[in-house]
Amino acid sequence: TVVCLRSASKYCGRMLDLSADVVSLTAALVDIPSESRHEQRIADAVERALRPLEHLEVLRFGNTVVARTHLGRVERVVLGGHLDTVPAADNLPHRVEGDRLYGLGANDMKGGVAVGLRCAHEVREPVRDITYVFYECEEIDDEANGLRRLSVENPGLLEADFAVLMEPSDAGVEAGCQG
Repeated sequence: TVVCLRSASKYCGRMLDLSADVVSLTAALVDIPSESRHEQRIADAVERALRPLEHLEVLRFGNTVVARTHLGRVERVVLGGHLDTVPAADNLPHRVEGDRLYGLGANDMKGGVAVGLRCAHEVREPVRDITYVFYECEEIDDEANGLRRLSVENPGLLEADFAVLMEPSDAGVEAGCQG
């Protein structure tokens, strides 16, 4: 598998390399345009990368991808992040300056998605079952939000003892925050 680091307009559609370091994986995700309501390409890439992982069941609902373990653990954790970005503003493709990665969605939210994808790849026998949720349309009105739709149409997929939404918050942890 190859991490595609070409310009966003020339995204090559190759398989995301979930074994790559998280910065390279973030860069590959940034280079896949995914403005709200246009997440199909990134959802396809995420689904295609997760499908070969035999320890996960992978499900697709529109442009929301859910992957989960079924190891019979007593507890379950949900790890989630959104696939969409705000509209582009001359910030594609990614660029690296020194030790920093820049580009549309690098922080909100493709860096978090890269962490979730790396965990899905690397953590094959977790002490708790894990559900990974990569959802569409977080950056726009609530009616389109893939996480909200999933909670209404398939609430059992979100049942867990603990959940982490990887929305950036200035390197802090916010408990019970909305937005």
